[in-house]
Amino acid sequence: MLVVKVLVSVAVLLAAVEMAKRSPFWGAVVIALPITSMLAMAWLYWDTRDIARVNAFARDIFFLVPPSLLFFLPFVFEPRSHWPFWLNFAIGVVLTACAMLGMRFMLK
Repeated sequence: MLVVKVLVSVAVLLAAVEMAKRSPFWGAVVIALPITSMLAMAWLYWDTRDIARVNAFARDIFFLVPPSLLFFLPFVFEPRSHWPFWLNFAIGVVLTACAMLGMRFMLK
C-alpha cells in the first residue's frame, strides 16, 4: 500500500508541475486545491480508521493554512525587490516557520 500512496501522491504533484509549465494559473489551481490535505487525510484514515485523529489533523491544517500563505509573500514582491529565487524561497520558509510556531503557541 505504501507504494500505491507514493505513486498517487507523486502523480498529483507531477501533474501540477506539468500543468504549470503550460499555464502557471492552472498549475496553481491544482496546487491551491487542498489535494495534498485530501490525500493525507485519506491515507491517515485508511491506515488508522480513527476519525478523531483525522478530525484533529483537519483542524490543525485549517489553522495552519493562513500562516503557510506567508511563504508566497516574497515572491509576490519579487518584481519590486528583484531578489534571486533562492533568497525569496529562504525568506518564505523563515516567515512560514515563524508564523506556524506562533500559531502553535496560540492554539495551545
